[in-house]
Amino acid sequence: MKLFDTLAKYQKNINLKKSEEYYFYINNRFLLSDIERYKYLLDIKNEFDIIRANIIIHAIMNKNVLDKTIIYAYKESDMKTEEVIDFVHEQMVGKPYLVDGDNKIYIPIFSRAINSLYYDQFGKLLKDPYNQLLDNFDSSCIDLFELYNFNLYNSLFTKLVTIYRDDHYLIAYHFDFHTIYVINDQGRLDSKIALFDKYLKRPNYSHIIERIKPAIEKYLQDDKRGMLEELRINKLISDKLIIKIKHRDIKIKTELESKIK
Repeated sequence: MKLFDTLAKYQKNINLKKSEEYYFYINNRFLLSDIERYKYLLDIKNEFDIIRANIIIHAIMNKNVLDKTIIYAYKESDMKTEEVIDFVHEQMVGKPYLVDGDNKIYIPIFSRAINSLYYDQFGKLLKDPYNQLLDNFDSSCIDLFELYNFNLYNSLFTKLVTIYRDDHYLIAYHFDFHTIYVINDQGRLDSKIALFDKYLKRPNYSHIIERIKPAIEKYLQDDKRGMLEELRINKLISDKLIIKIKHRDIKIKTELESKIK
C-alpha cells in the first residue's frame, strides 16, 4: 500500500456521507444528469470528486439565476437598458465566482467568451445563436478544470484553502475533510495527504495551516520521510502510525531483497 493510501486508510472521524459537501451534492446532483460531459460525476468515488461535482453544480445554479434574471429584466420589467447591468449584478451578490485576470467568472462550465456575455452583454443572450444557451447548453460545456484549473480551486466555488501555488501545483487544505490536496496544472488531483489518524488521541485542529506548511515544503522537495517527520512533529499524524509505516517499508524492502536473491 502506498504512503498516501496508508494515511487515508487510518484517518479518523471522516464520515463522507455526513459532510455538508456530500449533503449538498446528494440534493443537487440531478443538475448534472442532462450534461453528457459531467455525467461521470453522478457516481462519485471519493471526496475530491464531490468537491469537483459541487463546483459544477454551483456553476449551473449561477447560470439558472442569471438566465431568469436576464429574461425578467429584458422581457418582463420596465427597466431601461442602462439599468439592467446593475440589476443583474445585484442578483449575483453572494454567489460564488472565480477571478480570471480582471474578470469575474460566474459560470465556469462555459468559456471565457460566453462568460463575458453573461457578465455585461446580456442582450445578446436573447438573440440567435446565443439564445440556445438558455435551454440547450450541453454542447457548450467545457473541461472547466483544465481551462480555469488553479483559479477555480482557489475561489468561492470550493471550501479549499490554498497553502501553496506555483506554475505546476496548487496545494490546498479542506477543513471538513482534514486533508491536503495537491492539484496539478490540468486541474487534476496528483496526491492527497490525509491528516489526523485514529491513533492520535487528542487531535489539535488549531492553527492548522501554519502547522501544515513545513510538511508541504518537504513534499515539494520530494522528501517523503521529511514530510512525515514534519507531520509528526506538528501532531498531524501519530507516532504509532509512523512506526507502522516504517515497519511496512522494512517488510517490503526485505521481500524485494529475498526475491532478488
